[in-house]
Amino acid sequence: MMKPETTIVTACDRNYLWGAFLLAASATRNIPNVPLHLLQTGFTPEDIALFTQFPQVKVIELSEADRRNVSNRKSEAMLTAETEFIAWLDADCMIIGDVERMLVPENGEFQIRLREPAENAWVWSRHYQPDDRKGSIPSSVLGQWRKDVAQLDAPRLDTTCVANTFIIHQRHLDFIRQWREQIAKVLPASDTGLVDRRSPAYFMIDESVLSSLLVFSEIAPPISPFRLNREPKAHVAHFGASPKPWQRWRKQFWYCHRPVIELIDWLRAHGKSLPPVPWAFQRSSTQMAWSIAQAEAVYTKSRAIVGGLLRKN
Repeated sequence: MMKPETTIVTACDRNYLWGAFLLAASATRNIPNVPLHLLQTGFTPEDIALFTQFPQVKVIELSEADRRNVSNRKSEAMLTAETEFIAWLDADCMIIGDVERMLVPENGEFQIRLREPAENAWVWSRHYQPDDRKGSIPSSVLGQWRKDVAQLDAPRLDTTCVANTFIIHQRHLDFIRQWREQIAKVLPASDTGLVDRRSPAYFMIDESVLSSLLVFSEIAPPISPFRLNREPKAHVAHFGASPKPWQRWRKQFWYCHRPVIELIDWLRAHGKSLPPVPWAFQRSSTQMAWSIAQAEAVYTKSRAIVGGLLRKN
């Protein structure tokens, strides 16, 4: 067997046990030749055994020296890999199909998703000033990032990145170390959660810092197109926001219901152990889970319509 080109790395606490298990199990089924490093905190020995039953998975304990949110510690996981490429995947991701060929950036350096103008405008909607162009990065944020990074004067990009999935070549690990150092410089040394509205330039914590470096760092690697969301039969599903599927399915991710059920069947058929299976992942709950997802989608859309009408008046 050829030496793997890429290692997948992730990190989480016990709140994401089922998310990390879906990631590890789906990797084992779909890309069995790709090693996966799971950095964790709070797992029991029984939890760890659920992951080490997969030959490609290595479980590592997160250092107790850093008390920041696990999302701010992605570099710690990335620096454990020794392959040519390192793929960070959030612990609420699942692999659908064979994505192994997509785990190597087309430019051989760095693959990450950049936001389109409409998405960027939504992300920064609270931060624009009257003279700012919607879809770009707010001028006040750019100014703060330029000052904090203190390298380039002119921005390299006019948008931000999404840090739930990205792949980088080993030769750019100095950039990952810079990311870790910048997080230590501009973010609190405590766990402020996944969003910190007290810091406008860095409210998306680690992702905001990574965007600031892609814009102003002298050593930011060139970016190639993001490929892991293109093909329905081979992509990485990211269960962003809440609730997570193991809590309650949302209509947005219902297409993953069948792959999850089939994955659970596959694990059982191969004699693998599972954590206690939540109601949302049980075949007998399919109709109820779908009905709840539909109802929630209708409710959310209705609220948005009513809110828009009220704002107009």
